[in-house]
Amino acid sequence: MEHFVSLSGIGPAGMIATMVATWLGYRLLVMLYNVSPLHPLSPIPGPKMAAASYLPEFYYDVICLGRYTTKIREIHEKYGPLVRINPDEVHCSDPCFADEIYAVGGRKRNKTLHQVNAIPVGNKTEFATTDHDLHRTRRTPVAKFFSRSATMSLEHEIAAHAQRLCDKILAEGGQGSPFDLTIAYSNLSTDVISGYCFGESFGESFNLLEKPGWSANFRQPNLSTLKYWFLFRFFPSLKNLTKLGVWFIDYLPPDIALFVQTMQVDIPKLVTKTINNLNAGIVYPRPVLVGALIGSSLSEEEKAPERISAETLSILGAGTETTAWCLSVMTYHILTNPEIFENLTHELKEAVPDSQRLPHWATLEKLPYLSGVIQEGLRLSYGVAGRTARVPTDEDLVYRGGRQDKSIRYVIPRGYAIGMSAFVSHHDETLFPESTKFQPERWFDPQNRKELDRGFLSFSKGSRACLGMNLGLCELYLATAALTLRVFPHMRLYETSEEDVRYDWETLVPMPKRESLGVRAKII
Repeated sequence: MEHFVSLSGIGPAGMIATMVATWLGYRLLVMLYNVSPLHPLSPIPGPKMAAASYLPEFYYDVICLGRYTTKIREIHEKYGPLVRINPDEVHCSDPCFADEIYAVGGRKRNKTLHQVNAIPVGNKTEFATTDHDLHRTRRTPVAKFFSRSATMSLEHEIAAHAQRLCDKILAEGGQGSPFDLTIAYSNLSTDVISGYCFGESFGESFNLLEKPGWSANFRQPNLSTLKYWFLFRFFPSLKNLTKLGVWFIDYLPPDIALFVQTMQVDIPKLVTKTINNLNAGIVYPRPVLVGALIGSSLSEEEKAPERISAETLSILGAGTETTAWCLSVMTYHILTNPEIFENLTHELKEAVPDSQRLPHWATLEKLPYLSGVIQEGLRLSYGVAGRTARVPTDEDLVYRGGRQDKSIRYVIPRGYAIGMSAFVSHHDETLFPESTKFQPERWFDPQNRKELDRGFLSFSKGSRACLGMNLGLCELYLATAALTLRVFPHMRLYETSEEDVRYDWETLVPMPKRESLGVRAKII
């Protein structure tokens, strides 16, 4: 009893101190276990601090803002092709192991909760689904909609958007003012993907190519939200604040307010409108994503407007920025390298008699130089620059040294994550010599192409590869052909250097140095 009384007399401050000390002691014990031989990942080399806790990842991604991938590259240089980057995750830099990691061929792979926690729209989307089987269920109706055949049936719309982009650049550029190419290109990608999702542009937000001036309407809130990508990864409950943001939208910073308006009001409203139209028997002139989801065999819970809104927003976000950035990177390298510009123009002029009537995507794909330019654009724009990890659920993965030291052997136990990063793989000097240089010719040799494809991660790999790959490629081929023939002869870069297209940090997507003013150009 006396002992009990003495404890009760500690007071609130003492109790709090005791609780904090207990928690710190527990965390210390966990860290010691993580670096001990008892941990299943203990044989994997890497910095002890990274193996002990998530603090290094938190520091480089949250405090330093999106720089852990750069640090991981340095860790590989010191420790080798397989390294431990946090207590539960391994990173690989060997392209020979990519097919095993991403289960090319259909074996089960989950995503980690730590990875999907970062996604602003929550875990209701195909992209944010951790479980392999649920992911397959959610992906099936969407994958059909983004298949190659489905994309080809609608490529005339994409070609029309590409021509409208050229018309607008030439018309707006005639005023002689410089403009941001990535914003211009995001107008194209936003209009394409919104039409794909809804069969129409929504409200005042989209249909950007029909409006005067260059609006960053969707790109701006998209990027403003991605700023918090890594913060959400460590503190996922913060995402709930976006729901409360509707009530305070007039008091939020403009870019965040626009995202909240788009995510919580505009897209749900358009999804509801589309669902009501479909239920009323209204026939759209083209297939739309919302209709594909509603008409699928998904459960009623999976067809809930809230989930469909999250799915469409995820696809809008992914389909806008990656394509626009790739076009910007390609434009920079085409305009700063006369030989590339000349070779590309010569090939296209021979294949395209009328620049305003482009050949089909399948025809353009057969042009070797154009294909090389696009592959290099994808390689140096990365898609998702950071790591994309997978968790083998039914098997242990065995790494046997790949193309390097065959005596190396590591086992990644089932249940633990292993991943790769496009930024790391795309600058593998063994695979891509002079990797920072834009060299379309490196993709010409069919035999060498097979080796390059091993380390090519712009669309990821396996059953969780990018859904919009076909749509993105179709956009890139048609837009690059139209721009090269109609716009690039009249375009000059404006106060833009290679630093403006070079990866410096990331927020899911790659970003140049913060002081960059963008890839800017003028029409002369």
